[in-house]
Amino acid sequence: MSNLNGSTPSRIGFFGGSFDPIHNGHLFIIEKSIQDFELDLLFLCPAYQAPLREQKPIFNPVQRLEMARLVAHSNQKMEVLDFEINQPKTSFTYETIQEVKKSYPKSKIFLAIGLDQFEKLSTWRWIRELSKEVHFIVFARGQTNTPAPAISDIQYTFMQNPLIDISSTQIRKCLQNGESVAHWIPDVILSYLEKNNLLRQKDTS
Repeated sequence: MSNLNGSTPSRIGFFGGSFDPIHNGHLFIIEKSIQDFELDLLFLCPAYQAPLREQKPIFNPVQRLEMARLVAHSNQKMEVLDFEINQPKTSFTYETIQEVKKSYPKSKIFLAIGLDQFEKLSTWRWIRELSKEVHFIVFARGQTNTPAPAISDIQYTFMQNPLIDISSTQIRKCLQNGESVAHWIPDVILSYLEKNNLLRQKDTS
């Protein structure tokens, strides 16, 4: 993990997901979180298999990790954490945060999640323990309501941002149909998909 040229980051962001594939909506949230919460560092953490996702990713772990690293190169405050994707199993956020805290025990951690996940926090494993360790940054994905948290006594902030109605699901459907996704993904990811002949994917679910 990065030590920012020897200095210890006091404010660390964490953004996990399947990133199947990573897209402009993800990138907006990352950059907005770094800016609005004055983060010294943000870990982008692709999951091998997300806990609440039943479908298997259409891109393999190596491809998703490579795409995350390509995006991370766009911002010196971003770093890819490969802790979850290198484990061939379902990973849980609390375990990963504990791994981060081994290196940064005194840093304040901000966990970016979608409003859909915010509404499901009560189903997360070790959520009570996790809620004591992080401040949640909550962003909308097309929803207009801002509900109360599913559990009490948590620290959270709703992102002040326009509604982002981009999803990896939409992008995967376009890829499976051979349709253009250029307007939804960063140029560096489009180039990666073109170079590796990945612009048409079969549904593996």
